[in-house]
Amino acid sequence: MMLALSACLACTRTRSSKGAAYFPETGEVEGWTKSSATRMFPAERLFEYIDGDADRYLKAGVEQTLTCDYRYRDKLDAVADIFVMRNATGAQQVFEAQPPNGSQPLQVGDSARLYPGTLMLRKGRFFVRLVAYEVEPETPEALLSLARSIAYRIK
Repeated sequence: MMLALSACLACTRTRSSKGAAYFPETGEVEGWTKSSATRMFPAERLFEYIDGDADRYLKAGVEQTLTCDYRYRDKLDAVADIFVMRNATGAQQVFEAQPPNGSQPLQVGDSARLYPGTLMLRKGRFFVRLVAYEVEPETPEALLSLARSIAYRIK
């Protein structure tokens, strides 16, 4: 019994540290500072993080959600969310559910869109959403640099 519990705890730690590896640390992307620890929400606890919109992700097959806060040059706060889906079809489904109106397509990951203050991308079975809390002239380029780093880390 203790051996099974130890194995389960080791698995949780590994998944958690693997999830943190998707997010760049302070100084790895010019101007960005990681301002929180990585938080992980398994599918059954997604409502604790995104109450009211969790059903859409659950229907698309989310397995876990990872999130981390960032600060850009001490004037722009943002959150990075990574939704790990069961398969690429789920990530595509969530990505395509967002209307492209008002967005600019980007070449990051398999596909990406930039909205004012938000960048969304999908890569394989991952759906990534970056949301800036302020929209400044440098917000689009700042989000793009963070998105490229995250997309590079997703293998």
